[in-house]
Amino acid sequence: MKAKKEKKSPVSQDNYIFALDIGTRTVVGVIGEYVDEKFCLKDYISIPHPKRAMVDGQVEDIKQVSKIVAQVKSALEEKNGIELTRVSIAAAGRALRTVHTTMEFDISEKEYISEDMVKTMEVETIQKAKSELDASSKSRSSFYCVGHSVVTYRLDEYKMMSLEGHKGNSAQVDLIAAFLPSAVVEGLYAVMDMNGLEVTSLTLEPIAALNVIVPPEIRLINIALVDIGAGTSDIAVAKNGSVYAYAMATIAGDEITEEIIREYLVDFNTAEEMKQKCTEGGDEEIEFRDILGIPHKCTASDIYEKITPSVETLAETICSSILEVNGGSPAAVFLVGGGSLIDGLPTLVAQKLKLDEARVAIGGGDFLKNVDENGAKLGAEYVTPVGIAVTSVLEQGYDFSVITVNDKKVRAFDTKKLTVFDVLNLAGYKSADIMGRSGRNLVYSLNGKRTVLKGGNFTAAEVYLNDKPSSVVSPVTQGDRIRFVPAKSGENASATLVGIINYGKAASGTVEFGGKKHELGIRVTVNGKPQEKTYEIQPMDSIETGGIVTLGDLLDSLDIELVDVEYYVNGQPADDSYVLSDGDVVTSEAEVIPVQYEEPTYAQLYEEEEEEEYIPAPSFTPPAPAFTPPAPAVTPPPAPAFTPPAPVQTAAADALDVISQRESMGVTGGMRIELNGRYVSLPENSSGMLLELLSFAGNIDLTAPNTELILEINGQPANFSSPLKDGDRATIRTQHRS
Repeated sequence: MKAKKEKKSPVSQDNYIFALDIGTRTVVGVIGEYVDEKFCLKDYISIPHPKRAMVDGQVEDIKQVSKIVAQVKSALEEKNGIELTRVSIAAAGRALRTVHTTMEFDISEKEYISEDMVKTMEVETIQKAKSELDASSKSRSSFYCVGHSVVTYRLDEYKMMSLEGHKGNSAQVDLIAAFLPSAVVEGLYAVMDMNGLEVTSLTLEPIAALNVIVPPEIRLINIALVDIGAGTSDIAVAKNGSVYAYAMATIAGDEITEEIIREYLVDFNTAEEMKQKCTEGGDEEIEFRDILGIPHKCTASDIYEKITPSVETLAETICSSILEVNGGSPAAVFLVGGGSLIDGLPTLVAQKLKLDEARVAIGGGDFLKNVDENGAKLGAEYVTPVGIAVTSVLEQGYDFSVITVNDKKVRAFDTKKLTVFDVLNLAGYKSADIMGRSGRNLVYSLNGKRTVLKGGNFTAAEVYLNDKPSSVVSPVTQGDRIRFVPAKSGENASATLVGIINYGKAASGTVEFGGKKHELGIRVTVNGKPQEKTYEIQPMDSIETGGIVTLGDLLDSLDIELVDVEYYVNGQPADDSYVLSDGDVVTSEAEVIPVQYEEPTYAQLYEEEEEEEYIPAPSFTPPAPAFTPPAPAVTPPPAPAFTPPAPVQTAAADALDVISQRESMGVTGGMRIELNGRYVSLPENSSGMLLELLSFAGNIDLTAPNTELILEINGQPANFSSPLKDGDRATIRTQHRS
């Protein structure tokens, strides 16, 4: 009896590159090594989806796609004795958005431009492109950058092939960035997560194919590469030494399959088999059963005749996209991907672009640059997965830091400078959630006096990094876990008229005085308009009170002058402060003399002039109307000196119960700080660090591209842990880097 051969344990992945091309119809996996600037293929495998789990290159059934990825991974592991833990992937161009942007950098203080500096400049330019995309997008979807190409570098206005190692005053990066909706990218990552694979590189499918078919040294030629899959046709155009444009058409091989389904009444898998045999050409007889179970026979040429209109539509769509982004026909076209194998397609593309047929080629293994196929004869369907592997080595894919926030994975560019604050911003939390914010104050004026009602205090957020209490400025790295309980902002201050004014018991009714009825009650106007007592006070309202509550209010409202007058309410003596009630009768024992001014008559003036020596006037008959005697040259005596009585403090004013009478600044507490030009106060039990002021600084958004945080105390650079003292001038704001 033979002894069982002991199964060897798989070795670690080490320097092996594992790349997956997750297409609409198949999942292709390749593994290999990068040796002496050449990718050496070790193994590859392709497994089709048993049912439609992908639509137009996007994962729709995550579990089903994950099963096929698991089969590809297991087959390569078992055959090669390697445990695969890392993977490079690519996304198809469904809903592709591209942004062409330029950014300039001040490098005058740098000794030379390092490789890291170039990468940082490119990342910041991509972030600028992302900001421009977000600003122009009407969609609520967030976008991930899945590829970019530098169009030109410039150093002090001179065009350069590379910036690394140079010196100068100004560097400029001009690039095209390609973005896909987060749903497309997150679907791919979900499949990888279910298979225990760490994504080390993400790129766009046409970029991957371009890197092995049209490497940089031949991009001076205007070449279009079209990756035709089952769901999408992804396009990249190169000229003048760089990738010039990207495009995408949501028409590809599946349209041909669907035409076969309609013509022959077969299911999707049967139609795919028929399309494959048709692609191989010839007049071989093809047997199949339709969905009703009826057997049929036909030749490949019969099928091709039926699908010719769909093939022409595919060619027309691809060529229209090329012409649109390229501004005309290119010098040559490469077709890659399984859809490129459709019989007659290269000829149609050449005709529609008015190119010689020899200038439209199907890019297979014969066209791969810097790739050792290790004896394999790779077809066009394997160009993209090999390109994905090569792109990851060239560091043109995207490495995201993945940090978990409350069990939700957050992906960010791995800039090596991420903080808890940055990640929380990326997770959708605003500065008010992170630092908290006191409720908004309510400022209004009451009878000319400015009043401030303070908003409520906030409850601070709780931050834990890897289960330990943390600060929002703590650095984070790949794989960190953040547990976050958002801050609770304080309630905004609010008040109604009845809340700040005591309307009193005499809110309505009448009193009688001088034979007339007079209405009782406080009358309140807001910004000159009468308002009910339930009115909600708004910021900067001007509130004025008036009306009749007391006897003094009544007398003031009548604008009368009383001299040594006793007055009574319902027959009882009362003073000015007496609060009137409905039905009261007010009387006085002296005559009320209205305060009026009349011009003195001639006789009065004359009489006053002669007051010191009285001589009885003789009988006098006035002259005829035709004669008016001239006025005597008499100057009327000056009016007696008059001191107006002190204003009466009415009970209507005394009845006001103002909740808050703080000074206009509203500043109290342990420390008074000028922040960004306005004063704020910190409580006596505060830590006294600059961080305490972040909640007063408004929303701080560090996700915008080319943005830096400015922290200063009394004009000097500071950080969040810098101590404060009473009277300091502090600055917390963001600005664009120059």
